[in-house]
Amino acid sequence: MQHSPLLDDLRTVIRTCPVIDNHAHNLLRPTELGTYAFETITTEAHGEALKDTFKSLSHIRAARQLRELYGCDAAASWDEVVAKRAQVLKDDSNGLIKRCLEGTHCILMDDGLDADTVHEYDWHDQFTTSKTKRIVRIESVAQDLMEVLTSGEQLSWHEDNDESRNDDINWIWIQFTEAFQADIEASILDPEVVGFKSVVCYRTGLDIRPTNVETRESINASFRDWVASCRKGECRLEHKGFNDALVELSLKCLSDSGKPKPVQFHTGLGDADINLLLSNPAHLQPLIERYPTVPFVLLHSSYPYTREAGYLATVFKNVYLDIGEVFPMLSRDGQLSIVRQSLELVPTSKLLWSTDGHWFPETYWLANKQFREVLEE
Repeated sequence: MQHSPLLDDLRTVIRTCPVIDNHAHNLLRPTELGTYAFETITTEAHGEALKDTFKSLSHIRAARQLRELYGCDAAASWDEVVAKRAQVLKDDSNGLIKRCLEGTHCILMDDGLDADTVHEYDWHDQFTTSKTKRIVRIESVAQDLMEVLTSGEQLSWHEDNDESRNDDINWIWIQFTEAFQADIEASILDPEVVGFKSVVCYRTGLDIRPTNVETRESINASFRDWVASCRKGECRLEHKGFNDALVELSLKCLSDSGKPKPVQFHTGLGDADINLLLSNPAHLQPLIERYPTVPFVLLHSSYPYTREAGYLATVFKNVYLDIGEVFPMLSRDGQLSIVRQSLELVPTSKLLWSTDGHWFPETYWLANKQFREVLEE
C-alpha cells in the first residue's frame, strides 16, 4: 500500500507543530519537589487509593515512556525510574524542563494552584517560544481579599452584639464586592491576563443558580458562614449560595466590559473532592445562555461527560471544548475514544488543547507526547 503524500504531510504537522497550551499550572520550586508523590502524574487518586495506580494502564504506559525520557533500561522498575529522575534533576534540572517543554509555543497558566510552593508564572518564559500568560482563578482572588478584610488589623469584630455584628457583615460585603470587582476589572485590562478560571465545580458544583430575589437569602446566609470561617483562619470558599454569586458577579463584569476575556471552568475529571454528578457541564447551559458574549471554555474534556460538553460547544457560539488532562490520565484506548467523541459533533474551530501540566515538567511532556501519538493514529 502506497503512502499518501497528504497523509505524510499531516503526520509531520502533528508531530512537529508547536502547541499553545490552553491550560496548565506552575512547576514546583526545587526545594518543594518532595511535596507531592510523583506517581500522581497519571491519576487524580490520593491517599490509600493512590496505592493502586501502579496497576493502571495509564501508569504502566507512562512508566514505559519515562524510561525513554531518562534513558533507563527498558526493564527498569518504578523505583529505579524515580531514582534516575532524581539524578537527572540533580545534574541538570533546567535541561530536563527544557526537553519536557520542547514544542510548546506558549502556556496559558492558571497560577492559583499552590502559589506558595511553585515558580512565578513568568519564570517559565525561558523554556517557551513566546511568553507565558496568566489565567486568573476567581476563587483565589476572593479568598485573598477576604483574608485581608477579616484580619484583626482590618476589622474590630463585635462578637456579643447581634446588631453590631450585622453591621460588620454589611461592611465586609460592601468592601469585598467593591474590591473584587475592581480586581476583575483590572485583570480584564491587564495584557498579562488572557482569561479567567473558576473551580466552582470542585467547591459546590456546576448547578449555578442565578443571583436574584429568590436566591438572595441563600447568598446572604452563605456569605455570613464564609465570613465566620475566615475569622477562624479557614478562608476556602465552599459555601454554595455565595460561590454561585461570585461566578455570576465575575461573568457580569466580563460581559459589561464589552471585550470579555474567556472563562475556563473545571468540568468532569477531578479528585475525590468533586461531586461527580454535579461536574457535568450540562448544568452550565442556563449560565451560558445568560451570558452569550462571554466565551466559556470547558476544561479537561469534561470526562466522562465529553459528549455533553461537545453538544454545548456545538450549539452555543460562545462555548469551546478543551481536550486536556485525559492525557496522560487515561489509557491509550480511552484517549482515542475522547478524541473521537469530540470530533463526532464539535467543529474543529471550537476545540482547544491543553496539558493541564502541573508541579512536575514530565506532566507536560507526557501529555504532549501522548496527544500527538493519539491524534496521529
